[in-house]
Amino acid sequence: GSSDARFKTNISPITNSLQKVLALRGVHFNWNTTAFPERMFSDKKTIGFIAQEVEKVLPEVVSKDKTPEEYRSVKYDKVVALLVEAIKEQQKQIDSLKSQVKKLKRKKK
Repeated sequence: GSSDARFKTNISPITNSLQKVLALRGVHFNWNTTAFPERMFSDKKTIGFIAQEVEKVLPEVVSKDKTPEEYRSVKYDKVVALLVEAIKEQQKQIDSLKSQVKKLKRKKK
């Protein structure tokens, strides 16, 4: 997708990324091929999210189709930016803990 800065306005960092990642639930599932044969879903076990659950945490990555049922789907590629920021947030925590451990080791000597 288009990602050039010139196409974007109102740019702001993703905040509380780790908290949002922790609120997501990855699941194993099988598609309901019996109820929805016209969808041509695979019959193999797969992994992913439940769109209604994701919508509560990250509404910006969930879309509804234009049917009366408003079936939801997750834009999985948009979750990557959240994961990157969550890893960076977690790394800050790790670095802080490493620093604390070093200080404690020095005090023991």
